Amino acid sequence: MLRRQADGTRRPAGKPARTLLSFSFALLGVEFIDELVDGVSGAAWPLIRDDLRLSYIQIGMLLSVPGLLAIVVESVMGILADVWRRRVLVLAGGGAFAAALLVTSLSTSFLMLLCGSIIFYPASGAFVSISQAALMDSDPARHEQNMARWTLSGSLGNVAG
Repeated sequence: MLRRQADGTRRPAGKPARTLLSFSFALLGVEFIDELVDGVSGAAWPLIRDDLRLSYIQIGMLLSVPGLLAIVVESVMGILADVWRRRVLVLAGGGAFAAALLVTSLSTSFLMLLCGSIIFYPASGAFVSISQAALMDSDPARHEQNMARWTLSGSLGNVAG
């Protein structure tokens, strides 16, 4: 049920505008952080290669194996997000996202970096993709505006990275 606000917009009943605004900023922060990490990691590949003495085959594995595994895991999480509690999935994804960044930053070998990447890809999917769905569903009347904000937040994160 939607409730009409003083400015003529319609908001979901039971969700004050201030709470909805805080929720939206938190979700936009998720996208910013994800793109920031992506930008920083892309620029760091030459240093990572040199520090861990990686071959190009190992770099290829680091860029492909986690992505292929994430396709399977994210498909299941996407379905689960539609039938179960999104908040739990976003929080679990955020925790796994942070843990994956920790493992990646502490990596001293190819296998440790691969494990961090295997955790990171599906965690990022749960954290970011489900956050985006939650943002879009939080205020259906402002779907296009929220999508534009999401894109801007990601662009700013990428530039900062």
